[in-house]
Amino acid sequence: MAAALALISLTLGILLSRLNLIPQPLLGYADRLSFAALCWMVFAVGVMIGTQRNIWRKVMHQRWKLILLPVGTILSSTLIAAFVGKLMGMSMTTGAAIGSACGWYSLSGVAVAKIWGAEAGLLAFTVNFLREIISFGLVPIIAKQWKLAAIALCGATAADTTLPVIAKSTNPEGALTGLISGGIITASVPFAIALLSSLAD
Repeated sequence: MAAALALISLTLGILLSRLNLIPQPLLGYADRLSFAALCWMVFAVGVMIGTQRNIWRKVMHQRWKLILLPVGTILSSTLIAAFVGKLMGMSMTTGAAIGSACGWYSLSGVAVAKIWGAEAGLLAFTVNFLREIISFGLVPIIAKQWKLAAIALCGATAADTTLPVIAKSTNPEGALTGLISGGIITASVPFAIALLSSLAD
């Protein structure tokens, strides 16, 4: 239900803006409002995690999974994107760089464009933006059977924008796992793109 409402809200926002039905002064506050809403949602997740006294012990008990999850997410995203990129006629390093962003579209668009050109940068932005949007819709479905797979789908965004939907679709333990995984991925993305840039054709 929450995912459907999120997608409806997104669609409504696109339609209203395309039809110029949103007052121009209000558009100027859109970024501030969205950031404030994100901060509130992440704060609410923090409260939920904080009320569970033994949650940190449970999550830390996973040990190797806490590292394997983000590492596996980065490697699978990078390798799959490299082969898909090759099928689309681009170099494997370009495709790998696009996939290695793991949903961090704001960084990937700029970083990839600077190294591989504007067209690749636009593709990186679009692909990673779509990953985030798709995560909002699929996480509630996937989390019913595969909690870690749902967190992996979110990639870097598990630490911020998709954290609330992870928390709602799993439990406080899943939310904390997503926060840690997303944080590790977010810290790794700049290094992954920098490494791939050294291998650029």
